[in-house]
Amino acid sequence: MKKGYFCLCLFVVVLSGCATRSDFTAISSKNVNLSNIQIDRSRLKGRAEGEDCQHIIILFPTSGQATLDEALDKALEPKRANLLLDAVVHWNSFYIPYIYGQTCWKVEGDAYDTYE
Repeated sequence: MKKGYFCLCLFVVVLSGCATRSDFTAISSKNVNLSNIQIDRSRLKGRAEGEDCQHIIILFPTSGQATLDEALDKALEPKRANLLLDAVVHWNSFYIPYIYGQTCWKVEGDAYDTYE
């Protein structure tokens, strides 16, 4: 009985992962001049979403470290914006030892162009 309980606990720990959610009023990876910022609906570029992930196969990462900056760039650049308002940032990670793992940053929010 003790061996079965130990195996069950080990199985649950191995398959566990972590996740975090954070809300931001404004977030950017670009230069934004906050002294004379003008935000109005005419500068809204729509809802933007970006994601940066790193996969680990066996023990080897398939790319560089996943970063929040890269996820922000992937959200802002297609919309030609420099600021996300009412943004939500998700980070999640899991790893099954010697099989597969993944770490991801995901960003979504309202994209604005604050340039004049």
